[in-house]
Amino acid sequence: MAKSRKVKRLVWILSLTLGPVVYCILLFIPHGMPNFELIKKNFAEFALIFLIFWAAAFVLVWIWYWLGKFVIKYGPFL
Repeated sequence: MAKSRKVKRLVWILSLTLGPVVYCILLFIPHGMPNFELIKKNFAEFALIFLIFWAAAFVLVWIWYWLGKFVIKYGPFL
């Protein structure tokens, strides 16, 4: 029971943080540090892309988790 709780906690943490981390890496690394004026000018675009990355990572982590559980549970019977 404790192992399952730790795994679920790890999945929640990963699903909530993976999207923002990837977005920040993609935003800051290739283009250099964008200045504050650029972020303020294009805030809606930055916020929308941030939400898209966050939602995509959230969904992908949970799909990966449930597919992993399915393969472990039903894999020997396939």
